[in-house]
Amino acid sequence: MSINYTSSNYFYLNHLQALIPELLTLNGQIIQGHLVTDDLVTNQQSKQPNSSQSRQSDWWRIRPKCRTTFSVTAKLFWQDNSLRLKIPTIPDYIFDNFRSNYFWYFDALEGKTYQLRFILNTDIRDTSVSSSNISQEAIEQENSSEILATPWVDIRLVQLLSTNSNAIEVDGVLFKIDMPESLLNIPSKLFQAKTDFKLGIYITNNTSTTLGFYQLSSINAILISDDGKSINPSGEPTKLAWKNNEQNYYLVQPGEQIFLDLCGKLLWYSSQLQFAISSKTRSLNAKSGFYYFPNLQAGTSYRLQVIYQVSELRARRLEEQVLEKFWSGRIAMPLVEFGLLKG
Repeated sequence: MSINYTSSNYFYLNHLQALIPELLTLNGQIIQGHLVTDDLVTNQQSKQPNSSQSRQSDWWRIRPKCRTTFSVTAKLFWQDNSLRLKIPTIPDYIFDNFRSNYFWYFDALEGKTYQLRFILNTDIRDTSVSSSNISQEAIEQENSSEILATPWVDIRLVQLLSTNSNAIEVDGVLFKIDMPESLLNIPSKLFQAKTDFKLGIYITNNTSTTLGFYQLSSINAILISDDGKSINPSGEPTKLAWKNNEQNYYLVQPGEQIFLDLCGKLLWYSSQLQFAISSKTRSLNAKSGFYYFPNLQAGTSYRLQVIYQVSELRARRLEEQVLEKFWSGRIAMPLVEFGLLKG
């Protein structure tokens, strides 16, 4: 989420509860959230900043005449036969420095479409976080004509196909992650040695309409180690346009299928084993852009989630140019697991 602040003064977000999520069904029914703490309090727990520190910290300061962007990682999971959505109370990039240990939980979700937005909590009083405090504040802000909130966005929960755990079908379009090899051989450390393996997304158009699928900067990925921690890419790929003579989209007829090749590979760089997948971009030197996940270890299992995303704005612009319908949305593919073997 981005805040485009046009005033000439700073304003601040609450350092314990910066963002208040609201979840609705499409018919307007409120899904009640519960604010809970997940972790036990220990002597090693990160210190919480006091009131004066939080007022001076860039973590929570929204700069005037500037765009500030926050990222929040939500998790969807099953617990006690209930599908739950877990949303942290503070943005992701704060976690390395300060952890509040508080999360919003939404229970008993179903395979349907919901609407989500975030209210910005600008109350910077140094008070303890509690479910009642935050709930009351949300009510007060809801009744205010000056409420600061993001627009509503749709979230659609879909189940994997019962006949194929690697595939998801949404509105007649089938997405399937394909990684046939579950054990990958680690390459030697010789110059330019690497291990290539098949990795990609099959997209099948089961609708009655021709659909366009865009490629440029449409791929993202999450790599998770066997201890459950995410591995951050070593750097964002260069997101530049493809050459003019290269196609950056496919038009898929009803019943036809395409394959987005992600060109998976293992390689060594600066004495670290790296896992790389193509971002479907081109860099300044005309080479393919990649996501690089560093410091992988032999004998360890990893889980990979590939995300295919095309914005509505991008799809509309393409439709104006090509005069065909383009698919837009965000599909988080099922996780695939693999291990590493010494060559």
